[in-house]
Amino acid sequence: MPTGEGFNISQKPGTAIVSCRRGGSTAALDQLNKYFTISNMPVVSSQYWNMVHGNTPEEVKQDLEGMQTMRTLGKNMAWLLKSIQAGKEAGITLPAKEPREMTNFIR
Repeated sequence: MPTGEGFNISQKPGTAIVSCRRGGSTAALDQLNKYFTISNMPVVSSQYWNMVHGNTPEEVKQDLEGMQTMRTLGKNMAWLLKSIQAGKEAGITLPAKEPREMTNFIR
């Protein structure tokens, strides 16, 4: 993801989706979600881990649980975006941002 001056992702909803043939999906999903949490972003979830399995798009479509998880994820993202918009329209402001503190444990 791009970062830097003028590109602020703080308080924007994020979600990771992983597609793989078999193994490695949970480790990848964990790493991707950690990026959102250290970027001050709400993480959108689903009914299970946001992953589908298959070697081809056709095989992924056969992962019925994974496809249901993706549909639920889409609905949850849409709901959160609408809720954020409704909050803005109601005058609810974002939390005040504090200056970043950095701790160096080597003293």
